[in-house]
Amino acid sequence: MTDSASVSVGAVLRRCGWVLRRRQHAGTLLFVLSRAAERRDFCEIVPVETPGGARSLMPSVRLKAKLLDGVRLRVTERDGLSDLLAALGSFLEARRGTRAGGPAGTALAESHEGNDGVDLLLRTTFACNQRCAFCFVPLTGRGADMAEIERELDAQARRCGARGALTISGGEPASDPRLPSIVAAARRRGFRRFVLQTNGVYLARPGLLETLVGLGVRTYLVSFHSHVPAVYDRITGSRGQFPRASAGLAKLLNAAGCDVTVNVVVNAENYRGLPAWVGWLARLRSSRARGRRPSVYFSMINEAGHQKAPSWAVDLKKIAPYLRRAVARCRRAGFSVARSAGESCFPVCLLDDRARHASQRALPQERVRYAEEFSGEAGGVGRAKRPGCRRCPYDARCLGVPAAYARLFGAGALGAVRRARR
Repeated sequence: MTDSASVSVGAVLRRCGWVLRRRQHAGTLLFVLSRAAERRDFCEIVPVETPGGARSLMPSVRLKAKLLDGVRLRVTERDGLSDLLAALGSFLEARRGTRAGGPAGTALAESHEGNDGVDLLLRTTFACNQRCAFCFVPLTGRGADMAEIERELDAQARRCGARGALTISGGEPASDPRLPSIVAAARRRGFRRFVLQTNGVYLARPGLLETLVGLGVRTYLVSFHSHVPAVYDRITGSRGQFPRASAGLAKLLNAAGCDVTVNVVVNAENYRGLPAWVGWLARLRSSRARGRRPSVYFSMINEAGHQKAPSWAVDLKKIAPYLRRAVARCRRAGFSVARSAGESCFPVCLLDDRARHASQRALPQERVRYAEEFSGEAGGVGRAKRPGCRRCPYDARCLGVPAAYARLFGAGALGAVRRARR
């Protein structure tokens, strides 16, 4: 092991006085830990299976530690084991390569445990009409083969069951003329709950939204990163699409029976305009609209995005005051704000009323590293928190920030808002 992630693994082992060995068991790679002074195994580290053996574009190495019978850890060893899981996960992720650089088709389907069962995300196309610099999806311009889509639907239909949701994504799925046929094929296999991830441009076309709603697509996640046309063009790498995108979003916001979440990826181009963006969104929705009031999802650039486009990233200390004002404006407009529940969410310590924004469930912490310094080798793949985050009552329900973010700006923003208010 000679790369930077393996150096972090070695540093934890030396600090704790441990020896790590690889072992194959029933075709699965696992690791065994022993104390160097005792030469006796005390822990196995094994991979955590994703639901349904799902493939994913996102970093997906997850590990868990299993103490052998009768073993008890010292207090310092418990912290060391957490650090080792994060460092080892980062090493394995680096060795396999993030999926963002992999070939299209390797992540046609992803499945995730949802609140009401297993949720399946299906990437029907790797074509998109926009080119956001921080997007992690490899855009080849091709749609997935229809036969392969149907095989994925067959494979997942039984597992998801009637309560499972099918999220259709891409690329830009609404650019695919087969979209209604794909939804119809899913309905024939028993799917009844659908989510469409889209930038909204194609929903301005006459009849498309009505067709999708008629097929049962009632939930939409729309990415819309600025209310200023010139800024929108720069962020999306497009030209002249703003009028159609805003028309498509307006149709959704005013359609009866549609549940809409508007996602804004906060970046160096748009963070100062977040409060005004919320005001524009409120004006886009008619006072006579019969659908539910929309939800707003403020998301930060994810791990792959920080690695791919670091110039678009911005220090969270700069973002925080604008983000808090935007959240307050959402409340005045009657919009709900999506909770922190994943790796693209902001740490809850940046926001007022942490209980309102924290995830409602514990989040996997295997890839989180607690440290004050993330420059150089420590700023590789994985997640970053400060040691003081362990004392936060919401620690288990927060994923901190990407290590790549902490390499650029440090982790000083974590907890900074809370300290400033004392």
